Amino acid sequence: MAWIQENLMMVLTMALIAWIVWGKVVKPKMAGVKSMSAADFKALKDKSYTLVDVRTVGEWKSGKAAGAIHIPLHEVKQRLNEVPKDKPVICICASGMRSLSAASAFGQAGYKPVYNFSGGMGSWMAANLPTKR
Repeated sequence: MAWIQENLMMVLTMALIAWIVWGKVVKPKMAGVKSMSAADFKALKDKSYTLVDVRTVGEWKSGKAAGAIHIPLHEVKQRLNEVPKDKPVICICASGMRSLSAASAFGQAGYKPVYNFSGGMGSWMAANLPTKR
């Protein structure tokens, strides 16, 4: 116990790092979330999937991936039933962080397979994937 008290800052730092790693790496993998690049998506284009955009309403209105449905991140758990379970789910946001949280929620709810679109809308547009205004 004395060692913990003497090294409290180090213990707190290690706990914070463990918490971040758990939330960003371990938890999504446990939910079965896979990463999807723009190239991976292009290979999927002839297959059936549900693309879920979890950005805010303002972000959504500024431009969206063609064919995406809009479910803001804070509404995902309440609106899971709007997404069919019989085809892959691909989550996208602006950068890939919020969509990772959404993809984890889908995975934990039993959706399989679930993907997080790496790099978000920036990667989507850089790859010249279809976009609507």
